[in-house]
Amino acid sequence: MVFGRFHTALTVLALSGMLVLPSACATKSRPGAAPVPAPQPSEPAAGSPPVAGTVLGAGGGAYRPATPVPLLGHVTRNELRAYAAWQPIFVEPYVPDASAIAAIKANAGGVTVLLIVATWCPDSKREVPRFFAIMDGAGIGESQLTMVGVDRTKKDAEGLTEKWSVTRVPTFIFLRNGQEVGRVVERTPAGATLESEIARVLAPRF
Repeated sequence: MVFGRFHTALTVLALSGMLVLPSACATKSRPGAAPVPAPQPSEPAAGSPPVAGTVLGAGGGAYRPATPVPLLGHVTRNELRAYAAWQPIFVEPYVPDASAIAAIKANAGGVTVLLIVATWCPDSKREVPRFFAIMDGAGIGESQLTMVGVDRTKKDAEGLTEKWSVTRVPTFIFLRNGQEVGRVVERTPAGATLESEIARVLAPRF
């Protein structure tokens, strides 16, 4: 009888231990931390230039390099030649029409030029290097040229674009004694060249 009671007590203790053990493991064990998701590349804000290394598109898309910083304010011919995005267009020199160059040269005395340019603008990239070749052929010196770079607002710190009502780029404004005699804006008409338009602007008016 004693043995039976002892056996029963051992059985109860064993069962109690089995019931306690899972409770103790649950207390000592802590649930694992949720995995931290890998950072995803973010897209640039609307209207802002993409940064280098940006992958566009929610699922990963085309890589777009950073937009070059535009040249602003007074710029020189050498600065434009050194501007990385413009270097390829100076590889093949522009050869202007000789008769138009002769007409410009004959009427360029006392002329100064205000050129509003934008390094991000395709029309500027096309026309401004051509203008440099025209300058060289017609004998228009660097001292006769004032060149101002603008951003997409077409504004400059000196207010020159507002003073001369410039709304498109490039704009070539030809002056005598501080007075405008004519301008060439953005692109030449069909069938015309930049040099022929400049010759027309500078031609004497009787």
